[in-house]
Amino acid sequence: MAKRRSTHPYVEGPRHSFDWTDQRGEAVVLRPGDRVLVVCEGGPCTSRLEIYPPRLEIEEHDGIYVLVDDGPREEWRYVFVPHAP
Repeated sequence: MAKRRSTHPYVEGPRHSFDWTDQRGEAVVLRPGDRVLVVCEGGPCTSRLEIYPPRLEIEEHDGIYVLVDDGPREEWRYVFVPHAP
């Protein structure tokens, strides 16, 4: 049975190309458009539901989330960087 693709609306923003990520060690191989939950450190969110591949940066009114995607997907996270006062 084929895996369903997400119907979640696509949000524009800079992303790595789909083939940038090495998924050989992952239990599930993601395709463009699949949803992925990314944990957030700091800022107003605890996690973000993103479309794969996730955005590299997400602007918030008092700062920006930056994707840290080194290593396996389960370790990916957004780190909040506040705007300078």
